[in-house]
Amino acid sequence: MKHPIQSYFSISELVSKPVAAKFGQQAWSFFDPRILDVLLWIRQSLCIPLVVNTPTLQQRGLRENTCQLVADKTKKSQLYCSAHTRGQAVDFSSGKMSAKDIRRWIRANIQYCPHPIRLENDKSAPTWVHIDVCNTSSAKLQEFSA
Repeated sequence: MKHPIQSYFSISELVSKPVAAKFGQQAWSFFDPRILDVLLWIRQSLCIPLVVNTPTLQQRGLRENTCQLVADKTKKSQLYCSAHTRGQAVDFSSGKMSAKDIRRWIRANIQYCPHPIRLENDKSAPTWVHIDVCNTSSAKLQEFSA
């Protein structure tokens, strides 16, 4: 079933080039529907374009075992269980609004967010917004520093 987020993003904007090439539209199934709902809520509410992956930034959506961040951790025998590897997180930016202003808007409107989320704080993510649906607190919004 097609998720409404597909009106705003192509799968290649949310997954790496190798994943898009191998799985195509099937790669939508790799995402937790809650993160797609939250991304859709932000995109529709703000009415501004959101940019996840770009030709030079390919690790801001789904991260898989060949992407550099994951591969580097694996080579060092370090555990890496990021929400990005489970399809539960995205990093994004917008040319129309600063990351700090987007986070401010999310905080002010969190009661309308369709799911509890975690939000990386201003200091930890100065030029991008990280959201994920791995909120383990009883609050609708859990802020953290990476």
